[in-house]
Amino acid sequence: MSMSEPTVGDELADRYEIHEQLGRGGFGVVWDATDTDTGRSVALKHPNYGGNAPDDLVDKYFERETDVLEDIRDAGGHPNIMGYYGTERGFGMPVLVVESIDGDELGTVVRNNDPITDDDEVREIGIGVCDALSFLHDHDLIYRDLKPDNIMIDDTREPKIIDFTTAKGFVPERGGAEFTTGTSSGSAAGESNADSTVPGEFKPPELNQGSEQRQGPWSDVYSIGKILCFLKVGWVPDDDGVAPSDFGIDTAPYMDEIIRRSTRHDTVDRYPNASVLKRSLENRDATMPTQASVHWLGRDDRWTISPGDTIGRETPDGPRPSIMLEDDRHKALSAVHCRFDTDDRGNWTVIDTSLNGTYISKHDEREWHLLLSEAGQERQQRHDKSVPDDLEASSELESGDTIALVSPSYPERFYFQFDQQPAE
Repeated sequence: MSMSEPTVGDELADRYEIHEQLGRGGFGVVWDATDTDTGRSVALKHPNYGGNAPDDLVDKYFERETDVLEDIRDAGGHPNIMGYYGTERGFGMPVLVVESIDGDELGTVVRNNDPITDDDEVREIGIGVCDALSFLHDHDLIYRDLKPDNIMIDDTREPKIIDFTTAKGFVPERGGAEFTTGTSSGSAAGESNADSTVPGEFKPPELNQGSEQRQGPWSDVYSIGKILCFLKVGWVPDDDGVAPSDFGIDTAPYMDEIIRRSTRHDTVDRYPNASVLKRSLENRDATMPTQASVHWLGRDDRWTISPGDTIGRETPDGPRPSIMLEDDRHKALSAVHCRFDTDDRGNWTVIDTSLNGTYISKHDEREWHLLLSEAGQERQQRHDKSVPDDLEASSELESGDTIALVSPSYPERFYFQFDQQPAE
């Protein structure tokens, strides 16, 4: 079947009635449609062949977005992320069926209605965006190039992330030499409009070609910080550590400092992930999170960790953990084997995210407690192995605990140290 773009009145898969074109960008074209089986409004997105981008690159980005949307759906989806209903084939090409969002691009709202002066309103939008990005980070995805035109917002000021062509796993890439079209993303279904602005200052510096800094969840933190500044000021420069007060904008001190800390060019000076940034916004407190340390027993390696950091094994093209063990002798380690977090009282937790488990010993290394992710438990059951009813994926940590990856007999054992006592 030859390729031909749909027109108003066409029907896809004997089910989706096409009404009007919503947007056209470098990699995709979006149409408003109705699902005649359910009566639900949807958006249809197909590759933009014959545009400024080479067709093979269009295919690459379209396939990437499809994979990411499928991963998000399989993980349960998120209310602040555009819903994905599936992929159809029509007009000689693949077509994504996604949620139709009733609202406007955040960039358009600010440009048309002036900056948002109310810190509480900015804070609530920021918390919603952070919640969506936290979900991605927890599932080993980074968005990488978040901007106001990739966020839809409705009358209740509830944000929703769209357009996932730039998102991918925590891969060990450097630089950002991939093709760009000079248009920013954003529409009711997540695609570029030709008249959108191009706020390149939202892009973290480690994505620039030739950067030696590693990409990760902290890259999305930078973009969120620049978006918060944009909401207050109406524009942001590509400067290191910007804040609304730099432009004479009256801003609560906590908000000013949160934005400044999030937009530092050096990745180590930012919040490590969106979960930590969200917590700072919720608490109206810009203080960097508490940190702990893990010491690789039998070696000199020691790492300082923050909430959201992960341990795992280096893989050629898989997710890239915060602490990456380059020794590949033990293939039983997962690329992201376990994750650390804290609760509101400062208590530390380790969460198994692997297929083979994480063991915890309380101080003496004589008695071990197995943690196993839901995916790991399902794998055990598929192999007809019994899984205890009370098996959990996470455990609180105390200073002096030992963490063993895969098995206590494996050499990947870490001593956990946290000096500060949690709040009463």
